[in-house]
Amino acid sequence: MRRPVSALLMAGLVAGFLAGCAATPRGRLPGPVPSGVEFRPAPDDAPPAPALTVELTDGTTLDLAEQWDERPVALVFFETWCTRCADQQGPINDVVDEYEDEVLFVGVANLSEPADVAAYVEENDITYPVAADPTGDAWLMYAVAEAPLVALVSKGGSLLRGWPEGVTGQELSTTIADLAVR
Repeated sequence: MRRPVSALLMAGLVAGFLAGCAATPRGRLPGPVPSGVEFRPAPDDAPPAPALTVELTDGTTLDLAEQWDERPVALVFFETWCTRCADQQGPINDVVDEYEDEVLFVGVANLSEPADVAAYVEENDITYPVAADPTGDAWLMYAVAEAPLVALVSKGGSLLRGWPEGVTGQELSTTIADLAVR
């Protein structure tokens, strides 16, 4: 039996679309810092960021101190039921798109169930790695009283800035731009 060309074309388009969706990077770590990008040193009075190792939702372990040896790290503390977190996620995603090769962004959920975290990541188009912190240790180390909180760690591991109640995309972008020397 011969299939019409349009049916074959449609099947090919659907297969290509599905393959493209499957290949969409979720939770990828950035590669090497692009050539020509350097980072300003942290102020001398900036406190050291608490060293932290987290388990990502894919089961891998991420040592943040190893990461900030290479680049700044932005920690995005959230909960899946936090409406303010969800409201700020779109503008944060825009900053991630702008600086994804220069800064490592890591989401950290505490009390949310793993299935809820996975749904939140999908619903909010989060492409950076996300960790679950069921013990609350990471939240305690960064003095997160409630979500959202965004913390920015310099290359070298100094705590540059924390934004309790979250941050606007513009303020986060401006602060990160002040770190990079291009």
